[in-house]
Amino acid sequence: MKKNVASQSIGAQMITAADGTAFTGTVTVYITGDGGTQAIGGTASGVCTSEGNGYHSYVPTQAETNYDLIAFTFIGTAAIPATLQVFTSFP
Repeated sequence: MKKNVASQSIGAQMITAADGTAFTGTVTVYITGDGGTQAIGGTASGVCTSEGNGYHSYVPTQAETNYDLIAFTFIGTAAIPATLQVFTSFP
């Protein structure tokens, strides 16, 4: 992911905790930059786009990419949480 650049995308495969199937409910993303405080995503109040078959994507704001290390935590009620850590680079 490029540092301090808007219009990028990140996603996670979400799994239903009860039976292991693809999770199709609402997923919200929380962002932690450089080990700071976790905050809900700024785009669409953190609500992700369901791309189908359990895959959900999120487009971070430019400010949310202005870190060296970003942790994106995807949460859904009745889903197993997924966290992806991303090191940024300069464009």
